[in-house]
Amino acid sequence: MVRVAILGAGASGLTAIKCCLEEGLEPVCFEKTDNFGGLWLYRGEDNKYPELGCVFKSTVINTSKEIMSFSDFPCPKEFANFMHNKQVWDYYKLYVEKFGLQKYIHYNNSITSVTKASDFATTGRWDVEIKDEASGSTRSETFDAVLVCNGHHAEPYYPDFPGLDEFQGEKVHTHYYRTPEEFKDKRVVVVGIGNSGGDAAVELSRWSSQAFLSTRRGTWIIHRVGDYGIPIDILLVKRINYLAPLWLQNLIAEYKLNFNVNHEMYGIRPKHKPLEAHPMVNDDLPNRMANGTVILKPNVERFTKTGVKFDDGSFEDNIDAVIVATGYKFGYPFLPESVVKVDRNKVSLYKYVFPPDLERPTLAVIGLVQPWGAINPLSEIQSRWAARVFAGKTKLPSKAHMHRDITSKKQAMENRYVASPRHTVQVDFISYFDDVAMELGVKPNFFRMLLTDPRLYFTCVFGPGLPYQYRLEGPGKWDGARDAMLTAWDRVQAPFHTRRGVPAGTSASRVFMLVLILGVFLAIYFRYTAQECITILIITKSDDRALAATMVRVAILGAGASGLTAIKCCLEEGLEPVCFEKTDNFGGLWLYRGEDNKYPELGCVFKSTVINTSKEMMSFSDFPCPKEFANFMHNKQVWEYLKLYVEKFGLQKYIHYNNSVASVTKASDFATTGRWDVEIRDEASGSTRSETFDAVLVCNGHHAEPYYPDFPGLDEFQGEKVHTHYYRTPEGFKDKRVVIVGIGNSGGDAAVELSRWSSQAFLSTRRGTWIIHRVADYGLPMDIVGVKRINYLAPLWLQNLIAEHQLNFNVNHEMYGIRPKHKPLEAHPMINDDLPNRMANGTVILKPNVERFTKTGVKFDDGSFEDNIDAVIVATGYKFGYPFLPESVVKVDRNKVSLYKYVFPPDLERPTLAVIGLVQPWGAINPLSEIQSRWAARVFAEKTKLPSKAHMHRDITSKKQAMENRYVASPRHTVQVDFISYFDDVAMELGVKPNFFRMLLSDPRLYFTCVFGPGLPYQYRLEGPGKWDGARDAMLTAWDRVQAPFHTRRGVPASTFASRAFMFVFLLGVFLAIYLRYVAV
Repeated sequence: MVRVAILGAGASGLTAIKCCLEEGLEPVCFEKTDNFGGLWLYRGEDNKYPELGCVFKSTVINTSKEIMSFSDFPCPKEFANFMHNKQVWDYYKLYVEKFGLQKYIHYNNSITSVTKASDFATTGRWDVEIKDEASGSTRSETFDAVLVCNGHHAEPYYPDFPGLDEFQGEKVHTHYYRTPEEFKDKRVVVVGIGNSGGDAAVELSRWSSQAFLSTRRGTWIIHRVGDYGIPIDILLVKRINYLAPLWLQNLIAEYKLNFNVNHEMYGIRPKHKPLEAHPMVNDDLPNRMANGTVILKPNVERFTKTGVKFDDGSFEDNIDAVIVATGYKFGYPFLPESVVKVDRNKVSLYKYVFPPDLERPTLAVIGLVQPWGAINPLSEIQSRWAARVFAGKTKLPSKAHMHRDITSKKQAMENRYVASPRHTVQVDFISYFDDVAMELGVKPNFFRMLLTDPRLYFTCVFGPGLPYQYRLEGPGKWDGARDAMLTAWDRVQAPFHTRRGVPAGTSASRVFMLVLILGVFLAIYFRYTAQECITILIITKSDDRALAATMVRVAILGAGASGLTAIKCCLEEGLEPVCFEKTDNFGGLWLYRGEDNKYPELGCVFKSTVINTSKEMMSFSDFPCPKEFANFMHNKQVWEYLKLYVEKFGLQKYIHYNNSVASVTKASDFATTGRWDVEIRDEASGSTRSETFDAVLVCNGHHAEPYYPDFPGLDEFQGEKVHTHYYRTPEGFKDKRVVIVGIGNSGGDAAVELSRWSSQAFLSTRRGTWIIHRVADYGLPMDIVGVKRINYLAPLWLQNLIAEHQLNFNVNHEMYGIRPKHKPLEAHPMINDDLPNRMANGTVILKPNVERFTKTGVKFDDGSFEDNIDAVIVATGYKFGYPFLPESVVKVDRNKVSLYKYVFPPDLERPTLAVIGLVQPWGAINPLSEIQSRWAARVFAEKTKLPSKAHMHRDITSKKQAMENRYVASPRHTVQVDFISYFDDVAMELGVKPNFFRMLLSDPRLYFTCVFGPGLPYQYRLEGPGKWDGARDAMLTAWDRVQAPFHTRRGVPASTFASRAFMFVFLLGVFLAIYLRYVAV
């Protein structure tokens, strides 16, 4: 489900919410104030938002109710044709209630910034910074798409009038003007002759001692009410009128407007033609000018302290107030200029909606048009279009096409309109409507209509251009549209039916009236044919920038190492990650929490834990660990590395802390959308909420639910019982006799650590193990030496043979009693440098499997018994578990899961859930989680496809069989993978496995590094999706970083050529010796 941020709950924002809902999107509307309605919500003396504009208290809308109605919601018939602002707001209220929009509006939330998410190029997501107006706090949320609906009446424009700052009277922009009372008996100059200036002048003329109206160019005045009291837009805004050429429309319009008032005589006639600038809509100004309460003045030359000098040389002194009605500067300060740049009110938006240069069409500007007609239905059809683009149902054309269209429209605008900041988004009502409607597929087929429904045809073509016609067919079709078209005249008349007139009762009178009405219609038609054309030629052609790549919103469960890289990988592919982390910080198991641990139920590393894989092997593929970091990092340094990773790629803002996931279930439309309903628990308040996501990445790891074998008598044991999941430090076991059960890595680490604090540590093992040291000969990291591509060429039996030789070379496993029956590569080994030493000095005593516990001791299956045991440390691993997922999605049976490549459930109708990090590698898990995440993100972004279900099941079965054939039967050996083999396996799915043949020919140095050197993660960034320019250098400089931590004291150099040659031969010998000895390991 695409989550759309809607900025503003005015008329455009309200219809945007509804249109998003129609297309199955998830709208989240942010409104700065405490109510919807925008400019149309009049706020009086108790206005809590004085900086925001709203209508005058007296404002009446300039377009009739039928023309300004939303396309599937006609205004109530009893409402006035030209509604007062209160009734306009009531209409919006009915609209909100009818379509249930209220719940999607977040009041008292303003937007401070909207910026591209770091993975915008692939996901199109946006980071939206929201300010809580009540508390002043800010928060950031990431959205799949954004609809900017804050209007273009936000920042008042003040021309640079000389002396205005020195003027001592009151200065008010119409943006802040509300009522005329404070101007009673004052001399007031109104500067600007747009609609607000005209309305202010007319209103003030009834309160002030004198109102002056200053205009630079003059204007053409249109009355709301036409002949016979019919709304002028009902008469003029007709499809048939657009057939006339522009010159003819101007000619007829000028005639008609001068017929209403002689503009030349009134001194208001401009140089331009009626359709070359936006007119003033005002019924009363000529009357107020005629009675002298409004005196028209030319442009202001300058202000003085007490008066105004005009550019004709005239001067008006003793001016008490100036009302500046000079319009607005379009502005989107919360948007980067790279997204929407405004230059003198000029914007480069395709169809005035879509920025053409965005990599993903996930932001649209709604309502940024100045129509010859009503804006409400235009905002609505823009929103319908944008919603379908966001939903991936409609596509936009190429950038080149959009730029050509923008350039063409700018040129047409310059050719037609007076050069002015006001004439940058001018559109003709029906033309623009049709333009967007064609993109949507909702423009009526008039030829078919003529043949099938001639009455409707003539209503649409010869009648007013009502919005309902754009719901007759296509997406968003409304069954009531035809009736709304045919009954519009009834609703126009209805407000006047407050007294029933005497009817014309005879048939003759009816015939007469019919003829008379026909004559009136023809007269009106011919008289207004140009004026109607006043809404002609338009500018917006629908940019079907369909979000075939609609921004995918991904829930990421957990902010451990896997979750962090999952966020980044989503961002790389243009997805919108929303990461839920139960705790208050990232890092997962690697964030050590001490005595003040607020999350005792959650596991973390021991305080002493050192990572088992070297920094070069565990680095993410495009972010090498700092060279000064240790090769085997302490957990604090591991967390520091993760912190650097978070900071480098800006991941912090995508993590929602103290939010746990209670359930993840398929949305009702999952079969077609693949969406998931995620129930989230706020750990602070205990409240839960549900959100719908397009995809889910499960990154909570497989060290969540401790596994306790069913040891007889364990419940009766009276000493302390602790699973290593909860073990942190050894202090509590000082001088105690402790039994550690289990010989995995945690068991070995606990035994070694406790051996230094306890009076005796016992280590119980059922099968024994093979021990691998982190540090190999010559102090080299074992995985740097052993995990090489070339080594995988040997058959498994040979690898086992060489490994057993090498491991026994390190410690005689038979002698130590730790040798298992299985071969080294048939079970996961123990990584421990110190255990043989602790066994050798007796502080750790190896014991066989536990037979049973008593109240005070432990009996082993060899018959031995250890009494007076104070504590038992259970190091028996974990049960994989995903309790928040239905078993139908991921079923876990004795730690066995059926996932394609250990990532994707194979039977989902849509591949929109992936499990990350559910592998037990011979090597580091971080980069494997990363490549899994890269793959999953590309699958979610529909850039990579999964194979058929049959193929996936065959692969799963094959891997299970291979696992059973190779490994010891154990719950631990169900997700075992070989590091490079698995890396290659997923890399081939992604298309990022290096082409070694090509590399050998083009870059032999890199080839030998990749094939004969350690299997470093950086090689999977050398080519293909997600290519990193630094990958080659990272591969070639890895040895420098391995050595760097030791460069804390400079040794005496071998300065002679002979010594250098010797060292070269010596190092070569060392390399060959290491290679031969560790080739299998």
